[in-house]
Amino acid sequence: MFKEQKNWRDIQVYRDRKHEPLVEKLTQGDHVIFNHNKDLMVFAAMVGYSNNKFEAVGSDKIQITLGTYFNTQQDTFIYLLALLKKQDAACLKLENLNDAVKVFEGYCNSGLSIISSWMDENPGDPTGIETLEKKIIEKALKNELKKSEKLDNENLDVDF
Repeated sequence: MFKEQKNWRDIQVYRDRKHEPLVEKLTQGDHVIFNHNKDLMVFAAMVGYSNNKFEAVGSDKIQITLGTYFNTQQDTFIYLLALLKKQDAACLKLENLNDAVKVFEGYCNSGLSIISSWMDENPGDPTGIETLEKKIIEKALKNELKKSEKLDNENLDVDF
């Protein structure tokens, strides 16, 4: 049954504590890639989604409120992922927001695992900057190749 929230901004968004070394590496120090933890969480959720990986958060977790994401309009990514997974706009109703957040958490958690494996594969990159840059470029190139192949296939289907 739905527990009434005093304020939807107070809904908790969790991440798994096991990823804290990665979070600290990418959000703190001299070579910061992400200015805030929530920026990394959004990126990680997109990585999880683009790799079609979903991993629920464990019991040892760290929280950020939904309002923190709202303050910079990053809550829209939470809603977008919920819509993509659920294929039903009802997931955005107040009584379903906790479930929408769980979708984001699962993609974020799996994304953090994926990013962590990227870092492990490249121990010569202590900041992670080169590793993330390489992975982003690889993904962009794959997307362009798919787009190009799709256009080529569409052109083949033209009847004269």
